Amino acid sequence: MNYKDIGEIKLKYVRNFKQDIIYYCFYIWWNWLEDRPRKIKSFFQRGWRGWADEDTWNFDMYLAQVISEGVKHHKKYQTGIPSEYFEDRENISSKEEKIALKRYYENLDMIIKGFETYIEMCNNYKMNEKKYITQKLTVLRGLEQFKTSFHNLND
Repeated sequence: MNYKDIGEIKLKYVRNFKQDIIYYCFYIWWNWLEDRPRKIKSFFQRGWRGWADEDTWNFDMYLAQVISEGVKHHKKYQTGIPSEYFEDRENISSKEEKIALKRYYENLDMIIKGFETYIEMCNNYKMNEKKYITQKLTVLRGLEQFKTSFHNLND
């Protein structure tokens, strides 16, 4: 290979690099513009029905994200404790209230952890069998807790 060939290769590389930059600059904007009608439609669908057509394309992930974020918000801003977390529902002391609140938060944390682990499992395709089993158990515990605590997720 002589210097003339290397110079031609460098020139070709620079020319392709410039074309790639121009292409991707326009491509990004074109994708953004092309995507706007669907995003606007989805915005109005979510306002009208609470969900959009594109949410159902990967419905399990959508619900897992909504539930985990919703339970986090509920935990942060909740004002009461469900009565089933108290030992004695008639005479509630401040100590029993703290214990019940701790149990309630542990259950909410288990639900959040279960749904977040599900999202992580769906996004991580490369995991060993041991990690998969532990994550699957965490998801199942979270789902079971969600099932038993479903009627208590209110203020």
